[in-house]
This record gives sequence, structure tokens and C-alpha cells, in this order.
Amino acid sequence: MSVDIQGLSIAIGGVPIVSDVNLHIGDRSRVGLIGASGSGKSMIARAMMGLLPPTATCSGSIRYEGEEIIGMGERGLADLRGRYVSMVFQNPGSALNPVLTVMQQVMLPLTLHFELSQAQRKARAIAMLAKVGLDASVGSRFPHQLSGGQQQRVGIATALVGAPKLILADEPTTALDSITQRQIVRLLVSLVDEAGASMLFITHDFSVLAHATDDCYVLDAGRIIESGSTRALLDQPRTPQARQLVHAARELTLHTAPDEATASSHKKERR
Repeated sequence: MSVDIQGLSIAIGGVPIVSDVNLHIGDRSRVGLIGASGSGKSMIARAMMGLLPPTATCSGSIRYEGEEIIGMGERGLADLRGRYVSMVFQNPGSALNPVLTVMQQVMLPLTLHFELSQAQRKARAIAMLAKVGLDASVGSRFPHQLSGGQQQRVGIATALVGAPKLILADEPTTALDSITQRQIVRLLVSLVDEAGASMLFITHDFSVLAHATDDCYVLDAGRIIESGSTRALLDQPRTPQARQLVHAARELTLHTAPDEATASSHKKERR
């Protein structure tokens, strides 16, 4: 799914949060949106889902395959969410419903958007859990009974089970340790590519972005200040804000964390 955002501005309670943002996501592409905390990244994602707070005002244009969603009614937005566009949230512990089991949670988008039998929904949910590396037995558990990495895998399964064409990943690895971060990023990228979907990956960390996207936009104080290929921005950031983000990324553990094969080799050496 291709997305074109033009002149997007968002204010909350009259306070400008996002100003004149232009952003493009091509069909089957993985694009990053990076910026410091409070720069307005999550507000852009919420605008793309039609989930801005009641006190927010929004102007400009957000078009999915040419269809404008700013000003779209709640019925249209509700049909859009889950069926065509899904979101992987930053903190799975709070994003998942604490009173629903894992199986109920993953099946919910299928219940809301597709005319399937209970058996069909359950079969699809089990298959999706397997794709994210979770056994079907996890389906009977509640979110608080899972680790942070398992919770995020459930969040990814819930977002992708309906085969949406656009995934919005809003800082999906922030609450995880560096090794689990790498596993989740690889999993998300592989599933998005396998589904032929597009993805907007939102983060404040260039080291994560390098593993997830080909192109990216840098957001500062609600404005896009730089854009281009992720590799070029990592190698030669042009603005002071981007240089600061790159410098911080080089000091984080994800950039240098050993992959699974290396870790396994190290374990063997210690035996």
C-alpha cells in the first residue's frame, strides 16, 4: 500500500505538535520515521490511524492509495483499521487487553473484519502465532503471564493476522533488551516482506532503524528536517539533530550485539 502525506499539521489544545509534514511510503517499502522523544512521531502515527485525541485538530492530507482519510467518518476508519492498516505499539504490556487470552487477542481482528467461522479464526490465529515463534499452547495464557518479548510477538501476531497492507510500528522495541530487540526487528521485517506489505517504523534509535528500513525521515520539533536512504543518513547526517541521533545510536548495544550464531559460538567456547 502506498501512502502520501502532504502538509500534515496537528495541534492539541491549540498547541502545535506537528507542522507541515510531507512523507511518502511506497508500495511494499519499509520507511523509517526517527526523532527524539516528544518530536511528534507518535502523533503522526495516530493521525494515520484516525486515533488522535478529542482535543486534537488536524489539517493537510493523508492518502492511502489515493483515498483521503482526514475527515473520514468513524465507520470508514474502523473498517480501515485492522483490515488494511494495523499498528504495533511501543509497550505491549499496556497495548494488549489484560482480560483477553492470547488466542482471543489474536483472533479479534478476524472477528471484527472477516466473515469466518470460529474454527477458521482459530486456525489462522494458531498459524500466525507459529510465524512469530509462539506455540499454540501460549494461546490460553494472559498477557501478564508472558515475557516482554513474548508480549511483543503477540502484538505483532495481532497486527498481522488480518494481512493488512500497511504496518505502523511505533517504537516496538523500546521496552526490550538489546538481544530481544534484534530478534523482534528481524521478525517484523521478515513478516512484513513475506506479506508484501508496507511499513512505517517509528523510533528514536538509528541503530534499530538500520535493521528495519531502507529510507527514512528525520523529525525534529514536529518538522521533517532531513530525509533520504537510511544508510546515507547513518553515514553522513547533514543536520545537527540527525548527527546527534547517529552518535547516540553508535553507543547503544543493539548496533554491536552479537547475533544468535555468534552467541551460540561463544557459549560453546565457554564449555
